[in-house]
Amino acid sequence: MEPETKAQDPGKSIIVNLKPVANAPILKKTKFKIASDKPFGSIINFVCSQLGGKDRVFLYCNSSFSPSADSVISDLFNCFKVGNELIINYAITEAWG
Repeated sequence: MEPETKAQDPGKSIIVNLKPVANAPILKKTKFKIASDKPFGSIINFVCSQLGGKDRVFLYCNSSFSPSADSVISDLFNCFKVGNELIINYAITEAWG
């Protein structure tokens, strides 16, 4: 049995898979790596910039909840990973309550 991936190591990269919902435009690059010690807010900023500087963007982890901007990527990955990546859904209008 292999030991679990230590995503909390500083500098360790995590694969994030961005999936559009609710008529959101498809990004040119939907998978990218991000340092595990970064806050979720860095993904929010990235998606906003990729969508042409939209003022409002809604991000959801695994189509279910919206993490706070100060959530640590490694914590989300360790709790909600699918396979070996973190699935983040994004929308320009609120998709789920």
